Amino acid sequence: MEQIGRTIKRQGGMEKFKGFSRPNTTQTPDEVFDRFLIGLSHAELKVLLYIIRRTFGFKKDKDRISLKQISEGIVKKDGERLDSGAGIDRRTAMRAVKSLEKKGLIVVERERTKDGYNFVNVYSLRFRKR
Repeated sequence: MEQIGRTIKRQGGMEKFKGFSRPNTTQTPDEVFDRFLIGLSHAELKVLLYIIRRTFGFKKDKDRISLKQISEGIVKKDGERLDSGAGIDRRTAMRAVKSLEKKGLIVVERERTKDGYNFVNVYSLRFRKR
């Protein structure tokens, strides 16, 4: 709850929602709602939706996403905030990613440099093979 309060405060406070913009849509598989909505933790659902937004929302099958982006969102160099991420701390984000991967909902491509440093992971939803 404390994290939510900080996020709301950072975004200028909570006021009565004036309504959604007309959808320009981020496609989301129906199974997210019909099968997994009830069984995922809040953190898992937030991370899954963030991955869906960063991929399908930008017409990509997969995307390189840092843990910081998942946790805190993306701020452009000029200071403009593109999104607020999943609004969870990094440790929770790491646990959610591992859990979603173990459950078979996402695929994480991990790359390392020759000297052992991690590159930013590439995330995608896991689809059935045809």
